[in-house]
Amino acid sequence: EVGELHYNIGLQLVKDISPSNFPTGKESFVAIDQINKASSSVYFTDLSFRNHLATLNLKAGERLIETAESSSALVYLQHGIRHLGRDGWEENYELCLKLYESACQACYLNGFVNRVVFYAEEIDKHTTDFMRRVKAVWILIQTLGSSGKPEMAIEKAFSALRELGEEFPEGVTEADIFSTLSSTKALLSTYTKEMILNAPKLRDERKQWAIKIMDNISPFLFQINPVYLPIFGCRTVHISLSHGFCRDSWFGFLSYAHSVVSILADIDEGYRWAKIAGFIIDRFNAKSLLPRFKCVINGGVNFWKEPLQSTASALTESSKEAIAIGDVEYVMYGSSLSCVQNLLCGNKLSTLEKDIAVTVSGMVRMNQAYFLFSQLSLQKAVYTLTGIKNDPFDIKFASMKNETDVISAFSATRPFLVQGVYFNIIFTAVLFRRFDEVSEVAEKYLSFGQQKSRLQDLFLVFFQGLAAFHMFRHQGRDTKWLRIGESSMRQLQLWAGHSSWNFDNKFFLLEAESHFSKGEYDRAEMKYLSAIKSSRTHRFLHEEGLSLELLSSFYEACEREDDQRNHLSRAIQCYKEWGALGLLNDSRFAGLV
Repeated sequence: EVGELHYNIGLQLVKDISPSNFPTGKESFVAIDQINKASSSVYFTDLSFRNHLATLNLKAGERLIETAESSSALVYLQHGIRHLGRDGWEENYELCLKLYESACQACYLNGFVNRVVFYAEEIDKHTTDFMRRVKAVWILIQTLGSSGKPEMAIEKAFSALRELGEEFPEGVTEADIFSTLSSTKALLSTYTKEMILNAPKLRDERKQWAIKIMDNISPFLFQINPVYLPIFGCRTVHISLSHGFCRDSWFGFLSYAHSVVSILADIDEGYRWAKIAGFIIDRFNAKSLLPRFKCVINGGVNFWKEPLQSTASALTESSKEAIAIGDVEYVMYGSSLSCVQNLLCGNKLSTLEKDIAVTVSGMVRMNQAYFLFSQLSLQKAVYTLTGIKNDPFDIKFASMKNETDVISAFSATRPFLVQGVYFNIIFTAVLFRRFDEVSEVAEKYLSFGQQKSRLQDLFLVFFQGLAAFHMFRHQGRDTKWLRIGESSMRQLQLWAGHSSWNFDNKFFLLEAESHFSKGEYDRAEMKYLSAIKSSRTHRFLHEEGLSLELLSSFYEACEREDDQRNHLSRAIQCYKEWGALGLLNDSRFAGLV
């Protein structure tokens, strides 16, 4: 009786709802809900009516996915599949395919990995034409990558690209990368921004999906096999120039721009093409892609030219915008990059500690295992600096129980993850002035390659320089340390030419340490003071504290006791303001805090 009541109410409500013009109000959902409740006790025998109900549930599910209500969307999509019944694939193939595709997407957004695999396999089972199942494959790739199975995602992506006619070599050499980048750079030198923005649109569906999949897999390749990123970027550029542009062409141009900066070391050229990538998004009015664009450009390019505080803030905003549109992968990616940059630009540790906790909680809730371990390592560094005694690895979701486990498990397969863990150890060691540890761990970091593709790579150069000058002065004045320190100093001088805001203070501090190491005390003092002033002007609070502390050590060596105490006291105030109470518990501050 209850089922019949729901049926009669729902029947009156749904008869005027057209799938082709699905209403935006709540009334349509109420109507569909009544019929769905009836379906548990009333079997609808009329095929056309069942198809109508399934279509309405599909439209409801699609609408809810668009508004980032993926949990509710899945309920409607499952009802739609149920209305079609066991013969749905034979009786209404197109509708069944759309329901399974959308259910696959809703499960991905909810972090239901096994359900994504189930729906994708069902589509694969009933579809021989790859182009009919490519969307499900695309969703499966995203799911595998973000749920801690990036190797499987990459394998699936390369298989899909072969199906689409895009072949790639099994091994990519350094010569291949330079050759591909150089030829692409030469090609693009003949194009202006206006030519790019007025170029034809891409009509070939196979090429569109190839670009989308290369975009899709790139964040995971960046961590595991980054040599393919410039190849993917250049391939997308060539497809776009030869066949036309699509809304996803932006990622290839931005990948190319990132490679020009990090591999060819042409910062101005790379920065210019990164901005043009943003104009490609504008051309297609693809607002849903803006969170991704902001994440990638601020996480990989803009910090070479723009204030780090600005890029960190933009990353935080990109993560919030990704939440609003249900882009799970880039919610986590943006949040991870935001936390790293907020640490490196010296924002308050108390705020950062809360942001990291929220990010870790989200990763666990959304089953985003891929980013989790580097975030737990970052959380440990912040806990150490703030004096919090909690163990970040003590959560059920984490199969690794400490950083050593992470390094041991992933050294052979995920070098960028391991480098991220090493970097967090180095960052903490610098602040605690354990410079022998900095040098030791830096060698391990560099054993995976000396790329300059991430902000951490740049900061490593700075930290390695500080450690080298310290080792020179305190370990027998071995000139090898002086060479390392001066090499780091030259790098910072070059980068400061592109962003005085981000790099001047670091360059000045390395200059000061160099002069100190060579006994050039007057010049050393002047550069220490310049580093302090630049750090304060450009809002690097923690580096102002570090510069004050190193100047204090310099004054101690010069036997200027009053100056030593005064500047150490000022360093302590900076560390307090930063929130580094755990750092101030270090023995070198005993009796001073």
